[in-house]
Amino acid sequence: MNSGESIYNLIPQPVVLPPKPPMHVSKYPGEVDPSGFEIGVKDRRGKATFGHATGTLKPKPDQFLKKHEKEPVLPAPAPPTRTKMTLKPSIPSKDDKPVMGLVSAKNFITANAVENILSKPKKKFEEPMNMTKKPGYGEVPKYLQTIKSAINNEKEMIAEYHRQQAETLGGSMRQMTDEERESLVVELKMKWQKVNEAYQKLPFNCDSARQKFRKESLEAELTQLEKDIKKLQGRQVVVVENDY
Repeated sequence: MNSGESIYNLIPQPVVLPPKPPMHVSKYPGEVDPSGFEIGVKDRRGKATFGHATGTLKPKPDQFLKKHEKEPVLPAPAPPTRTKMTLKPSIPSKDDKPVMGLVSAKNFITANAVENILSKPKKKFEEPMNMTKKPGYGEVPKYLQTIKSAINNEKEMIAEYHRQQAETLGGSMRQMTDEERESLVVELKMKWQKVNEAYQKLPFNCDSARQKFRKESLEAELTQLEKDIKKLQGRQVVVVENDY
């Protein structure tokens, strides 16, 4: 029968207030001067926290900024410490009288002769050196002679190497003459022209595999012909078989 619900629960219950704690009373008396305490700063400066005291900061009508008051005061001008050097004597005044009647007993002819006898001879003007009369003019410099000798030694070593190669092959090799080299270069150039004509006749777009292979083979042949022509036109020694 006791389900927890009752009509008496609708009556508002009285509010119970907690007891009020006793009022706080400071242990320091109220007549103490607060300026004697150190509040976070040991050495406090006056007017550093709260500013000027009330009534102390008043305008002073007799103290105001005047004209040129803050400009530096320069010392009085003094005479210059470094006087200007005079190169010429000063002009005589109108009151100065010239000295008249001065006679010198100096014999200028004898004095000039003595000065010329005791003076040193002047240096003669040296003409510029003629480079064509310089010793060693027209001769070959030593460094060029050294370079030429090194080149000749290298050529001799190359020729000796090719000679040994020819001997090892049983004498079946020989050096190509200039006429044979020129004729071979002409034939290679004619062949390059024919291959180039065939290359130029190819279509612009090579889509099929056969056309691509043809184009690549012609390009490789042209490149090889250019290398051979360049090698034959150089100054290298070309060795061929005797049956050539």
